[in-house]
Amino acid sequence: MAKVKHKVGIEGAIDDVFLTLTTNEGLSGWWASSTDIVAEIGGKIDLTFTDLAILNFEYQDIQVNSKVKLKCVKGPGPWQNSQLLFELEQVENQVFVTLTHQNDNATEDDFLYFSTKWVCYLLSLKELVETGKGRPYPNDVKIHIGD
Repeated sequence: MAKVKHKVGIEGAIDDVFLTLTTNEGLSGWWASSTDIVAEIGGKIDLTFTDLAILNFEYQDIQVNSKVKLKCVKGPGPWQNSQLLFELEQVENQVFVTLTHQNDNATEDDFLYFSTKWVCYLLSLKELVETGKGRPYPNDVKIHIGD
């Protein structure tokens, strides 16, 4: 089993952070080029990374302003069957977002990319909430040629 876990503090309201995980505008504001989602348990999420990949997820759990859990039902390599858990906690004027990404069928080597890339995307999420402009793909921070 491979797993990465990251935590970032975001200045803002928990409602705003939650919307970045459960709306098309939110997810395409910090992560993917475009999205098509149905934000309900069992609902589908299609994330398009133009000229790179399409990832298909399903919402496994949604607890307003607390938790969003996703499972990748179709995607390349170690994305397949990956689970993402976003946990939110408001502490005064800051929201802590803890992301856990794991896959029981992947190796630690499979997750080397994710370990670095999630930092870039979580900082994009932080920028979106704090400034109104994130860095979704293809404007994200690149960590290698072809990324």
